[in-house]
Amino acid sequence: MTKSKNVLFLALLAAGVAVFAALGRTSATDAEYTYAGEPEVIAATFSSAWCSACKILEPRLKDVVPEFADQPVKFVKLDFTFGQRGDVADLAEEEGLGHIYPQFEGATGFTLLVDAETGEIIDQLTINHSKAAMRAAIAQAVAGATQS
Repeated sequence: MTKSKNVLFLALLAAGVAVFAALGRTSATDAEYTYAGEPEVIAATFSSAWCSACKILEPRLKDVVPEFADQPVKFVKLDFTFGQRGDVADLAEEEGLGHIYPQFEGATGFTLLVDAETGEIIDQLTINHSKAAMRAAIAQAVAGATQS
């Protein structure tokens, strides 16, 4: 009887790990909406599967992202589901966020709007932003970055 309980426990554990790993690979913004040219604004979402604020922020943001498909905005997700791993830091560096990453490393539940050319933080989206407020903030960030 104990052997069958151990086998069941291991099977459930393996299934849980697989589900948890799959959660870490999902994107809140759907890559097909990423701007094809050089972005002028990077919208970097600091997220994790265990973050309660992310469960509010990400669906709102996901609904707004398609409206910026033809705008110079790149949506990036920095996922801390499995902790502060080196691959998250590497992604931040690849996306031009290496100078910002150390300040926000491990924090979750927000999206930074960053000027891709200067690296300056333009705005921060949180759960306090409605979809309309997110739309307006992203549009304002793009307008400001394109005029620079």
